[in-house]
Amino acid sequence: MKKMILLISAFCFLTLMGMAVAQSNAASSNPSMTVLTQDSGTNITNMDLTLYSAGQDWGINAFSVGEAVKFTAPKSDWKLKQIRVLGWNGFNNTTLAVPSPSNFLIEVRDENLNLLYRLADTQNAYFTLTAPALIAIDIPALPLTGVFYIIFYDRSTMRIGVELENGTGNSYQYNSMYSELIPAEFKIDNNESTKVNWVIRAVGE
Repeated sequence: MKKMILLISAFCFLTLMGMAVAQSNAASSNPSMTVLTQDSGTNITNMDLTLYSAGQDWGINAFSVGEAVKFTAPKSDWKLKQIRVLGWNGFNNTTLAVPSPSNFLIEVRDENLNLLYRLADTQNAYFTLTAPALIAIDIPALPLTGVFYIIFYDRSTMRIGVELENGTGNSYQYNSMYSELIPAEFKIDNNESTKVNWVIRAVGE
């Protein structure tokens, strides 16, 4: 299938400007571990952020499309032990009921997109705070060398954080039906596009 540049429609975004990002559970991790960030930002409370769900662009095909970030292991046989995702299940503890439990999926793939690890769980098991938060998801130690990808399938059951500035070119959408990486870009005025970053981080040692 011919690759296409993803154009994320501006009106589909729920802006986070001025919205407090909930305290995350990520800070409790082992301080000796290395955090790999491809989202360019270091302070998520001040970044130009918004939220996104694959269902906005992919409709009924969103189940097989995930938000992917390309990383490079900092040394040979580096072990990935934790994945952090800025996400929200939509619960705000006011007018909305707790969402029905539905599965998200995480995959780790190598440079050639071969599957190395997969985890499926309910979004309510992790993304339980009343505002978007950077959530730490522990995984069994996975030795990695060189380039790898972390892919988060929100499956339209939740939303993932997006940085709208300082695009690194390391964020994609992964269409698992065609094993296809599509650059994540945001459509702006005059039919131009700018790169965006999914807020996904890799943690290990």
